[in-house]
Amino acid sequence: MTDPKVSVIIPVYNTGKYLEDSVSSIQNQTFRDIEIIIINDGSTDNCAQILKKLSQNDKRIRLFAQSNQGQSVARNLGLDNACGEYIYFMDSDDILDHDAINACYEKCILQNLEMVIFDADVFYEDEKSAKSGFNYIRSGQIEDKIYDGKDLMELLLNKNIFKAVPWLFFVKRELLEKQNLRFFPGIIHEDELFTPILYLTAERIGYLPKTFFHRRIRENSTMTNSFSKKNLKGYFSVIENLEAYIKNCDYRVGKIVDYLIRNIAISIGDQAVSLTFRIRYSILIYFFRKNILKHLTLKSTILLLSPFSSAFKKKVIKPLFNSITK
Repeated sequence: MTDPKVSVIIPVYNTGKYLEDSVSSIQNQTFRDIEIIIINDGSTDNCAQILKKLSQNDKRIRLFAQSNQGQSVARNLGLDNACGEYIYFMDSDDILDHDAINACYEKCILQNLEMVIFDADVFYEDEKSAKSGFNYIRSGQIEDKIYDGKDLMELLLNKNIFKAVPWLFFVKRELLEKQNLRFFPGIIHEDELFTPILYLTAERIGYLPKTFFHRRIRENSTMTNSFSKKNLKGYFSVIENLEAYIKNCDYRVGKIVDYLIRNIAISIGDQAVSLTFRIRYSILIYFFRKNILKHLTLKSTILLLSPFSSAFKKKVIKPLFNSITK
């Protein structure tokens, strides 16, 4: 039996409500030569039963189970068992257009690409989940052409449209294996480390100006939960590992990564208003020691230093800054 052309890797944790629709969007791809590697990451709902039923009706599905260890470990298990020439990372509560894998595969073969990126839109499970800030559309801002990975990452960062999420790219497995690239375990925001390294090592990346992926924004997900110490731990781990990575890289890569760290610092500064003053002060100390305090905006710095409650800052200080800077 020959290996499949594409391996789709899907980590699953307590998404039983959406799981069948998500997996079905992969099963119904017009490109049929795929394996669907699904890792049940210790789900406590009905995911195991749903996956068993789905696998009985589709021999392309390969099921794995582990105790709850997080998305990184689950995806790494999928990578370690993947046989496809290309890899796609799917999330278990979202939807992929039926012709997406075919379009990505054909473009990679036709243009001899290591990787192709595309766009996504969002839909909201309910009004509670609805909020602004989720924009994955890059059409009209970058060209449909072949890029060196460093050139593309620099362009996306300069336009403030770099997206680290793994469901926005389709990648040759050989590139991952050549770099021995895996997701950092035990943290959230792990894609902020994995994806930049992938871009920086790729030499031929294409762009498909198509909205293939449909991101579900739901209550109590990583995307909608309030910023916490868990988020902070993840971001700090990303910064530490990015700094370690560039020690063996050239000046240009160092500058690109420095720009990325700047964006991460700004993101932390803007989101950490809900944390205690003690934690916010420790963030400033950390930034000072890392020489990245300079990257913060004046607004972020004042919000981190403010002794006022998070509710007061959201209702008074942030709107005040927004009105001043308009």
